[in-house]
Amino acid sequence: MSKVIQENNYSYLSTGTPTYWPTDGNKIPNLLDFFVTNGISSSYADMQPSYDLNSDHSPIIATISTAVVIRKPTPRLHNAKKNWETYRQIIQEKAKLSIKLKDYKHIELETNKLMKVLQNAAKEATHNSDPQN
Repeated sequence: MSKVIQENNYSYLSTGTPTYWPTDGNKIPNLLDFFVTNGISSSYADMQPSYDLNSDHSPIIATISTAVVIRKPTPRLHNAKKNWETYRQIIQEKAKLSIKLKDYKHIELETNKLMKVLQNAAKEATHNSDPQN
């Protein structure tokens, strides 16, 4: 496939993330789904994974536009200005790590609480700079 793409000056569109999720632990996820294009700039395409199916495969959806697609930056919980000491202190103060987990629902509840503590600590300990235009 790579040879055909190169020889014909084609392009490809992809999410850049795996679309095949093997159940066999000895195999690794792989990127199987992509679109081969000719004359369509990636600036006019939006690629999204589709997680609707319950299988080892997640297809992708391509949306082609007549205008340049403006992409929002990927949200991040930290940047170069994170105060890691503040982050550590907030987690030590707010995380309850000695809880006895009783059943599945309790595990879900406590996991969600811990995730919120981690997210809030990351927000509090990270200086958000204004994005440059």
